[in-house]
Amino acid sequence: MRAEWSPGAAGPVLSLLAPPAWQDRALCAEVDPELFFPEPGGSTGEAKRVCMACEVRAECLEFALETGDQFGIYGGLSPTERRRLPRPARKREDWRTCTGCGVTKPLGEFHRRARGGHEQRCKACRCGAQRQRRAARAA
Repeated sequence: MRAEWSPGAAGPVLSLLAPPAWQDRALCAEVDPELFFPEPGGSTGEAKRVCMACEVRAECLEFALETGDQFGIYGGLSPTERRRLPRPARKREDWRTCTGCGVTKPLGEFHRRARGGHEQRCKACRCGAQRQRRAARAA
């Protein structure tokens, strides 16, 4: 089954359409589904590690954003993290591959440059590199 938006509906409506083709290639299909729906306050780390290694992470996140799913880990993001995504970064074409870690991430994970555009390294890689330089100077 697949959730779809229906005109006039308050939320997604389940339809009997075949699941999207990308779901056959998803790594989450090989592990316990309960991992992606932790109890409130439970750990999401293991589910996110599976997502980070998955080749269809972008399609999965796009699916969750399109259907408005408010539960579970999709595309490596929790419902709270999905709500915090800037609107432009929610589109799949607004993803970039970090030159530091090689992971494809939403545009919101990259710092904006003062003169326009975005950094080539994600915030985590850029901040990690800054910490290393500071530690080297202090030593």
